[in-house]
Amino acid sequence: MYDLKALYYQLKELKIADKLSYSMGEKVTIIPSETKCLKSTKRSGIYKLLLQKRNGYYPLIFKIYNSTAYKNEVEINIYKKAYPILKEFLPRIYLMERVKNETWVFMEFVNQIRGQLTFSPSHFQYIIPSIAKLHSQTFESKFKKDKNIWKDWIPVYTSTKKNRVKSMNQTIDLLHAAMKDNRVSPIIKPYYPSLIKLYNKGPNFFPELIENGSSITHGDLHMQNICSKNVTQHTPWHIQLIDWESAKYAPVWFDMVVLVELLLGFRKDWQPNAEKIRTQCVQIYVNEMKKYGITFKTNPMTLYKMAYLQRTLERGLHTQLRRIADNREGELLSYHLEKISTWGKELGIYQ
Repeated sequence: MYDLKALYYQLKELKIADKLSYSMGEKVTIIPSETKCLKSTKRSGIYKLLLQKRNGYYPLIFKIYNSTAYKNEVEINIYKKAYPILKEFLPRIYLMERVKNETWVFMEFVNQIRGQLTFSPSHFQYIIPSIAKLHSQTFESKFKKDKNIWKDWIPVYTSTKKNRVKSMNQTIDLLHAAMKDNRVSPIIKPYYPSLIKLYNKGPNFFPELIENGSSITHGDLHMQNICSKNVTQHTPWHIQLIDWESAKYAPVWFDMVVLVELLLGFRKDWQPNAEKIRTQCVQIYVNEMKKYGITFKTNPMTLYKMAYLQRTLERGLHTQLRRIADNREGELLSYHLEKISTWGKELGIYQ
């Protein structure tokens, strides 16, 4: 979005170092030669700054949002309006600035779990308690109690039916196109007739998901968005989540299937033990939610499978087919198709 020299000039013009010094409670300066662009798109840019403090150096993440983009507004408001409620699960926010049609956010740099250790299924036990705590703090009546904080900007799952129908219709078009694509038609063909019938029944396959409770969900809990400063093999981790653009008020089980099932899909070495892994993860989540007085009327493993199917039919399959159409890899296509078939029959949505 910015040439690094032009960006530093802007930071200097706006006296960002002085404002950060006030926020952090001590004098800091920005070292221009250490500024790095980590990501840049039309919607946002992410930069890593290095601050010099009295007793050393301190890295900072600086995000620039094009505020005209809808998804940006969700994430901006997570930091701006919901911070008092969610700050335990977020990097520390030091400064937010409105610059013309952009929003600038300066936040604590936190390391992704990915890269700090070799992640194994046993490590889910250090992440799931934080997800359960996030859900419990914004679950049903607590969300409604704080409705003025969430009002007018947080997407609500039950109000997105029109968009979900649109997405499913697009998936049907992608399935039609895939049947004409020699690269994937042999994979799609055995599932194609039943999938078309299934999509025409959508978008609400499992009312039980809503009946068993909603909360603020992160929506994109893959390893790159899960961070912690104290990752070890054993000590409980203080989890902080980044990239909240997919946040919404939605059935709680959606976060669990993104966290667990996507890893199971990608990690072929885990798949022989997949049932044991997901069963253990579901039990950890249920036990943690119970600590906050939240129990589920429907069998939790059934809810997990329902959430996977609902989310995969709404988004997951669409994503994989779109990636293939764009000549990118669709590694999870076969995995999704098999799960839709087996779990769909088990849960009776093909009837």
